[in-house]
Amino acid sequence: MKHLVSTLLPLLVMACAAAQAQPPAPVAPPAAAAAELVAVGARPYLVEMSSAGSGRYTVIFESGFGTGMGAWRKVAPALADAARVVAYSRAGHGKSDARPEPRSIEQSTNELEQLIAAARLAPPFVLVGHSYGGLLARSFAARHPGQIAGLVLVDPSDERFNPALRRLDAERAAADERAFAAIVPAKFQPELKLLQPVLDSGKLPLAGRLPDVPTVVLTAMRQADKPEFFLETPEALAIKRDLHADFVRQFSAGTQVVTTRSGHNIQLEEPELVIEAVRKVIAAADGKTAQAGR
Repeated sequence: MKHLVSTLLPLLVMACAAAQAQPPAPVAPPAAAAAELVAVGARPYLVEMSSAGSGRYTVIFESGFGTGMGAWRKVAPALADAARVVAYSRAGHGKSDARPEPRSIEQSTNELEQLIAAARLAPPFVLVGHSYGGLLARSFAARHPGQIAGLVLVDPSDERFNPALRRLDAERAAADERAFAAIVPAKFQPELKLLQPVLDSGKLPLAGRLPDVPTVVLTAMRQADKPEFFLETPEALAIKRDLHADFVRQFSAGTQVVTTRSGHNIQLEEPELVIEAVRKVIAAADGKTAQAGR
């Protein structure tokens, strides 16, 4: 199925667009344990969360724009033997309460901090973020570098992508933008409005530098036979691939995995790649800890 996409929020909302195009399939909890509602904050608000497994690390899954924790149903269960795995739905998604605060990157990061405190989730954390969730994982990691053991970013959004596409072909980028604006559900429009200036600026406001931890970035490079949108063209995909490669170079133990068999939702189309990436990061974090203890 074609994903309606836009240079306004490239990569970040394709899963949301696909969800609007077809009825949602039944979603099982992302781990063996049933989902629960966790009360967070002073009000409080209820957050839908599922947790299973145990181990030294807590793996937290951050879903893409407009998607809930069910996005990880093919990944999280397979990792419960290696760590405590936690998936949740952000405010207004799944069974999680909506909140009155605007859905900015900063606010979503605040709410993840509240969930971690309320659910008593213990570091070290391995953060796994898909698409827009990659930006949120980076935001949390920059705030709490000492709590992060590793990162896995699944076809992540990159704040430099918008400007790059516009430089390549402003007219085609604008056409994609108009197509996408027509299908974004009303409840996501406020979040979109807050995010647009960030991506248009090409700069992600982070609290500090990301920690130098084992990191894997997965890049989807499946090409459409007849690209309908600018974002699907070989030249646009090449920009994404190169931005991901540049991002991962900042980590001394960073790896990029490129797949031509998946579209944007790698965690659903090739979940084994995400599972392998998380296991690789956990093994590298163990090795780093062992070396530090010598």
